[in-house]
Amino acid sequence: MSILKVIVKVRRLVTGVDSDLCIASYARICDNVGGTQMVGDAMSEEQVTLVLEKEAGGIRAALLEHEQVVSFYFQSDSSEVRIGDIFFGRVSENRLSQVGWFIDLGNGRNGFLPSHKFSTNRALQVGEQVIVQVDKEERDGKVAELTGQIQMKGKGLIYLPLNSFVAASRRIPEDNRGHLKNKISEWCAAGEGAIIRTRAEHCDLDELHLEFCQLREKWQSVIKSAEEAASPALIFRQLSFASALLSENHFPTSCVVEANFPINEEQLPDGVEFLYQPGTRLFLKKNIEHDYTAALQSSVPLKSGGSLRIDYTETLTTIDVNSGSMIFQGDREAIVFQINSVAAKEIAKQLRLRQIGGMIVVDFLRMEDEKDRDRLLRQLERATKADPNAVHVYGFTRLGLVELTRKRQRSGLRDRVVRTAKENMEFH
Repeated sequence: MSILKVIVKVRRLVTGVDSDLCIASYARICDNVGGTQMVGDAMSEEQVTLVLEKEAGGIRAALLEHEQVVSFYFQSDSSEVRIGDIFFGRVSENRLSQVGWFIDLGNGRNGFLPSHKFSTNRALQVGEQVIVQVDKEERDGKVAELTGQIQMKGKGLIYLPLNSFVAASRRIPEDNRGHLKNKISEWCAAGEGAIIRTRAEHCDLDELHLEFCQLREKWQSVIKSAEEAASPALIFRQLSFASALLSENHFPTSCVVEANFPINEEQLPDGVEFLYQPGTRLFLKKNIEHDYTAALQSSVPLKSGGSLRIDYTETLTTIDVNSGSMIFQGDREAIVFQINSVAAKEIAKQLRLRQIGGMIVVDFLRMEDEKDRDRLLRQLERATKADPNAVHVYGFTRLGLVELTRKRQRSGLRDRVVRTAKENMEFH
């Protein structure tokens, strides 16, 4: 059977997504492709170091740019459902088509498939088989969130086997963007699509075409595994923990991976240097243990003399800007704006450092001038622009709070703090 026929057959098994639905549904997926949220596909030119340290219960990781930590991550040993994993699943419970479905992933694992990440033109039935991909890892006692809109990720391209949609990062110059979209559209069979990542601008067409074909072949192997599966099971894991973190940070051009446990170097991207340091407490050696401990605390001092207080709940994160013991002399409005400006930059840093995702509410120091409020929002947007996860600043509420969201993907310090707090409450 030709790959085109197989894809047509599997399209019904996976999503039932029609061509006229592709653009509408994919607008929600392509946060890193267009608009003001297109911060996610900025290819890093920094000298990057990824530190992986094995500890009791899992692996903690730190991403450093020029020896400064920008992100902490954690992967639990008990986590069997990871971002990007593709499962052959079965619908176990129907929560009405307007909401979604619980999916049996095998071996006691479950996930939730929201209806907007599957199809709007039909409802799944209990017992129906589907191919799904993990979009967000499990957290706060909730099962992993799934999607039926499969992505096969490469360095320059993301292959979309079930969406006839070709998009390109707007960080690529307009002329080249149109050229790449036209060429890659020629490679796509009916029902296929692709997202062109920023890195593609520096690749020649032969290199991109080879990657496109390799990603398509990987999808064929997924289809074969699904056809051979007798029950729900993991059928494809795209990347190791280290490679997944590099992918999420858009494959920095210069990178060193250091770990105190052996990893499969063949799974690392080309050009990445690997340093194996058995028995070494790497967070101490790299002088980042103090940064890690500080990031677990709720209070963050500001250079302006004020501070942030960061508190987590299962539904949202609250950040309070405090002036501390500062004495306001002279132009109070100007001083308040200066403190808030410093706070906005630190908030952007902490969101990425702690891997804070979902809904976030910030209580800045009160400002009366509407122009200052607008300036502060623009500063917050600029400060979060370098974040590989999409950040959207919604603005001030009627109560004077700033609302924003950050795309939530994998576990970080925020999740460790919440988990520890819940365990302590249960213990007491």
